[in-house]
Amino acid sequence: MNLFRISQYWFFVSLAALLALAGCAEVSRTDFPTNPTAQSTELPDYVRVIPLTPENISLSNAGPRQGHATSQLPTARSTWQYNIGVGDILSIIVWDHPELTLPAGPQRSQLESGSIVNESGAIFYPYLGQVRVAGRIVGDVQRELTERLQEYIPDPQIEVKVAAYNARKVVITGAVNAPQSLPITNIPLTLLEAINASGGLAESADGQHVSIRRGGSSSYVNLQNFLENGQSSNNPILHGGDIVNVPIAEPSLAFILGKIKSPGIVDLGSSEVSLTEAIALKGGLDEARADASGIFVFRNQQERIDVFQLDATTPLAFVLATKFTLQPDDVVYIISDPAARWNEIIGQLIPTIGAVRQAQLIGNDL
Repeated sequence: MNLFRISQYWFFVSLAALLALAGCAEVSRTDFPTNPTAQSTELPDYVRVIPLTPENISLSNAGPRQGHATSQLPTARSTWQYNIGVGDILSIIVWDHPELTLPAGPQRSQLESGSIVNESGAIFYPYLGQVRVAGRIVGDVQRELTERLQEYIPDPQIEVKVAAYNARKVVITGAVNAPQSLPITNIPLTLLEAINASGGLAESADGQHVSIRRGGSSSYVNLQNFLENGQSSNNPILHGGDIVNVPIAEPSLAFILGKIKSPGIVDLGSSEVSLTEAIALKGGLDEARADASGIFVFRNQQERIDVFQLDATTPLAFVLATKFTLQPDDVVYIISDPAARWNEIIGQLIPTIGAVRQAQLIGNDL
């Protein structure tokens, strides 16, 4: 058998093998209908395809990712007042009457000489006996002592203040750098101040879903929204007994699959990532194999699946896609171009065809 015959034989063997492989690849190829007619006939009822256009991009986009609804907890500092509680220590000064101010001696501090609010919510005071103070503000206690001491002291000048705040605390737990308990004082304590006093948010913290347990119910606060946008409702005033928990952030991922240069995972982090950015992060479309009219974003909406379709055959498509924000668990899929399969086959046959042609030329010369 001469060289030409041998080359021709291997050409047909190679062609048959490549066509067989191509046929298998075509059968296993994952596709998704790009045309509205095919979509309406081939897809189940719970799948809704939404073509992305300049007119509907704002409606189709789910908007910026954020935590729970705006907190309803009070935020006004102007209405804050501290109510004395059990365990607090009151410093009571009666001017020109040191025997009432420092009965234990001048060397003792206010904490040592102050009046401790006992379990029944009262303090003992000379001449007056038990004075109930728990649940009251300092000004009320001061007025009562002034009125009652007038029976024993002419025109008493009295100053009452809390020397130690022991009655009420808030607990800061979770993903902060220094979890601790903080006292509630006459100065209102906001959520941000409490977290800063606890060393600030840890690197792993989810600032969008901070919980505040008050009594028997929990409220959720998007502290990140306050930090970035100044929304005051997300920085409430804390009350005694509150338990603040900062959760650890769960992974926020989207998935880029199909005919893209580097299929895989995109970490959305805490910021917004557009469809264009995600595709660029994974190296862009595999232009030799991708069908630019078939860029789909699959999003689970509980009772249905929304499939957003971007037709990237026009230059403005990726500009439009910068306005489409990916959400956690979105799946971006770029389908393959059917014509690319034929191009792949031809590409693989070129070397064999070239070798056969070269053998023919040599055979003709013999």
